[in-house]
Amino acid sequence: MQRIWRKASLVLLTCMLVFLAACGSSNSKSENNASTGSANTSTGSGASQENASGSGGGPNAGSSGATKLTVAAESWMVEKLFVQQAVDKFNAAHPEYTVELVPYADPTVLSSFALQWAKGETDADVVIIDGTSNAVQFMARDLIINFNETNFFEGKTAKENFVGNVLSFGAYNDFQFAIPFALEAYAFNANKAMFADAGLTDANGNIIPPANWEEVLEYARKMHKDGKTGMTLQWGPNALYTMIATEQAARGSFYDDEGVLTFDTPEMRQILEIWKKGRDEGVFSIDTYTNKDAGRNNYKAGQVGILFESGSRAPEAAPTIGAENATVFGAPGMETNGSFAFSAGIIVPRASKAQDLAIKFIQEALMDEEVQANAASVWGKLPVIAEYFDKIDAEWKTTLYNIIEKSVTSPFYRDFPVIYKETPVLLQFYLNGELSLDDFIKQMEDMIANAGKEIS
Repeated sequence: MQRIWRKASLVLLTCMLVFLAACGSSNSKSENNASTGSANTSTGSGASQENASGSGGGPNAGSSGATKLTVAAESWMVEKLFVQQAVDKFNAAHPEYTVELVPYADPTVLSSFALQWAKGETDADVVIIDGTSNAVQFMARDLIINFNETNFFEGKTAKENFVGNVLSFGAYNDFQFAIPFALEAYAFNANKAMFADAGLTDANGNIIPPANWEEVLEYARKMHKDGKTGMTLQWGPNALYTMIATEQAARGSFYDDEGVLTFDTPEMRQILEIWKKGRDEGVFSIDTYTNKDAGRNNYKAGQVGILFESGSRAPEAAPTIGAENATVFGAPGMETNGSFAFSAGIIVPRASKAQDLAIKFIQEALMDEEVQANAASVWGKLPVIAEYFDKIDAEWKTTLYNIIEKSVTSPFYRDFPVIYKETPVLLQFYLNGELSLDDFIKQMEDMIANAGKEIS
């Protein structure tokens, strides 16, 4: 596949910012820069040149006979996605191979990968990136393999074994540019103790889900007491994802009849009015305006009844608020229509001389049942293989599975970063009373209409 080089910079801009969805929802990277086990630290683009198994290999270089593999993963993934465990298990099972894990600091390193791969060189044979959309930049320049042209989708990794629409998160037309890894979906993270105290549970102590957003507001009012916050929505940098998750749940799509992103719908207008009312009353917190992790931190401290962002927050909070109190349920409509979902992505550069071994490692190690179930149970990073959900020891697993099975990811627009960056600014103007609802909707629709939507 030949792509147009002059558009590469635009694609790079698109993808380098989309990673913030997972950034805001998967971790606080400053807390997770240390690796474990045998992982080595590195600078630049990954492993040192002398340790690279694929350095110097040209596009489509032969890979038979390779015995050394270098895996690059963002540093927080080593622990939270159990990548070190995956490497250790593979090395133990296959003494004839040597797999080295090399953490990299953050997504800014991706530009170094692009420069290196364009020269037919690589320090890494497998790269795990924070957000599948970050890989589009490499696909556009034909720098990474198409998994549809390999034997990856065989056996336990056959396409029909993946959850819902998850493979579409790393596909464009017929090009499977990334394998999704560690799923997340926006949902309501709840503190069951606060619900019980407000009389919002049934005779068995289970939360009675609100049927609509009017009831969500009423729930927040009842829990907003004793210095605690009724509800926090992600209205900070990731506000766009909160909006598309909400609209997907409310009407089954965030696109209009022509397939263009839109928020000018009766359902979304009504919900936005409720958001404004909750913000004005103070029962919907604005903490995330200036600190995207404020809701997450307050929820973990037992101070928030409902937190609307990634459903991974409940498992994270279990050690502090108690596993019996940390649960997840869908925003109105989610169990029927799904939500916004996203994942990390696994890619293989064409420059690698160990492509066959890379496929084997991804199939056996990263798609491993224990690895994926552990990431889910401890950190809420969900399996991409459907049957692995049975191994999760948490009462919320069925709810999240039902939501994520129907969920979709964000649009692959060239100018998506513009929409992503401007949405929280406009939304906060509206919520603060500086824009009317009509003006907010008009500015959003104008911005979307003027945004470039083709990526190649």
